[in-house]
Amino acid sequence: MSLPVDKTGFSFLFVEGGDDTRFWSRFKTHKCDVYPAGDQDTVIETLRLKRPLKRLRRRVVGIVDPDYELIDQSGKLLVDDLLYDDVPDLENMIVSRKTIASVVLRPGPITDEDDADKFAEEWLNAAMRLSMDYGYFRLVARQNRKFRLVPNSIESSYSDCISLDCLRLNWQKTAELVVDRSPNVRVSASDLLEAVKAAEGLHGRNPLLVRGKDLLNFMLCICLPVFDKASGDELVRSRLEDWLRVMRDSHQLFRRLQGKYKCEDLKCTKLHGRIGNWEDTNSPYRILKPDI
Repeated sequence: MSLPVDKTGFSFLFVEGGDDTRFWSRFKTHKCDVYPAGDQDTVIETLRLKRPLKRLRRRVVGIVDPDYELIDQSGKLLVDDLLYDDVPDLENMIVSRKTIASVVLRPGPITDEDDADKFAEEWLNAAMRLSMDYGYFRLVARQNRKFRLVPNSIESSYSDCISLDCLRLNWQKTAELVVDRSPNVRVSASDLLEAVKAAEGLHGRNPLLVRGKDLLNFMLCICLPVFDKASGDELVRSRLEDWLRVMRDSHQLFRRLQGKYKCEDLKCTKLHGRIGNWEDTNSPYRILKPDI
């Protein structure tokens, strides 16, 4: 309600957090101001509040991560002027074989373009499998609030849950760890495991289960094991080890990957089309630069 409505022709884009603000600031038109609201719920509430305000009605828009609403719909995203992609979050939009290969290619640790592309594919596929596996745990926690599970509580311990011989999640260890780290838990590890297996049977191998921050964290956990399975080049491995010391956490990795994301990548998303539809409906207000 305190937006600068006197800024003629300006639109006001609300996003969730700092990463989203940095991302959209790269692609927005100069007559679009971006505001981090804090989380998905606050963006939605902002759009609801602006309905009775005539001077803002066609100028305020929100972009959010749909998260698990894509696979477990509650209807909370059915709000006017709320836009989102057909993947769960910004990380899933940005992390691809293309952006990974660009990051690891010289001046990164790998000097050959074909080697970088092959490693990127194997690294991403392995991390996606692990993230899908953990996605069942997140989905069970979401659908069974009575369990009082805290899936985020083991983010720093993902490496303890991975069977390195096959680069897959050890479900038994994961269930035990999640139960142990959830302070007010009301489910046993065995019952949690049963619910997770039921979720697998219902949803199968679905990329909508992948939470982007899980994907990035698993990538860091398995980078060297994936390389060791694919290559015996000790020199490249040494450079990769040095590179990983710079990638201290998932946030650092994400910033690097985000820097490799281009306008043409954004144009390939469903979200780009939805932004275009919003701009057509609410002309002359725009979100993206004219050439995007």
